[in-house]
Amino acid sequence: METAIKIFLSWSGERSKKTAEALWNWLPDVLQYIEPWFSSLDISAGRRGVRQITDELSEANFGIICTTPENQASTWINFEAGALSKQVNDSYVIPFLIDMRVTDLISPLSQFQAIVGHSKDDVQKLLVDLNGASGHLAIPRERLDRAFHRSWPELESAIENISSITPGDSTSNAIERSEADMTEEILLIARQLDHRLADIERYSLQADGKPRRPSREVRRITEEKFIASSFAKIGWEAIRSSWEDESVVVFVQNSNSSSQSISRDFVERVAKSLGREVVVVKAAGMVIARSGTS
Repeated sequence: METAIKIFLSWSGERSKKTAEALWNWLPDVLQYIEPWFSSLDISAGRRGVRQITDELSEANFGIICTTPENQASTWINFEAGALSKQVNDSYVIPFLIDMRVTDLISPLSQFQAIVGHSKDDVQKLLVDLNGASGHLAIPRERLDRAFHRSWPELESAIENISSITPGDSTSNAIERSEADMTEEILLIARQLDHRLADIERYSLQADGKPRRPSREVRRITEEKFIASSFAKIGWEAIRSSWEDESVVVFVQNSNSSSQSISRDFVERVAKSLGREVVVVKAAGMVIARSGTS
């Protein structure tokens, strides 16, 4: 029986390292059973013990990727994110963004559900999710909320100080994303979901040993995840979806003040991936976009 939840803190660069250190100190104050780990050696100096890192990656229950505009293309960051995604469920690999929006992420980090480090709501949700996935170690929600609100000012101050640091590398290293880049990733996510469904079909057998197609419920879960990931990439939250025979109505809301507009091209790509008409509706009931219209 586990006595601690191990969280691997991935970093690259000065601001990312300070973020990992801040989380290393702060997380156990809120959830005492959390055991965070990060290497304090400089990546550029080449002194990180690969074997030690590999051992820690193999034992991690969760991974937090401390991501900044200047490091998201880092070889180390992407190596560790890839290793973590093979070790744990994708939903347990979380890019923690400093001076970035969720829509700024590029592949492969953009496949994960990121949070914005200076957002109190995002960080609280992270803690709630961590606690909810911790089995017998989880504490009551009321106790978690009290500990979070008591400790938040400390992390908030640390994040503000880190954001004020001038990046060691030129900020020109920050990568601007076009809508074409983001919508292209929609198709990548769809292919990944297809591969996962294929795996379910391969290992789900009927009594006579013949492959059995996954239930409609299993397929619907993957489609819902695809929709949520797609809209999150452009700064929108898919609240719920209403499915009909040949169409799906997606109810959305702005997840942040910098959300991009929902273009027809974006909706068409989502519709193509789902194989059905897509209607996008704001929570208030106003239709924003619809596929298949001129």
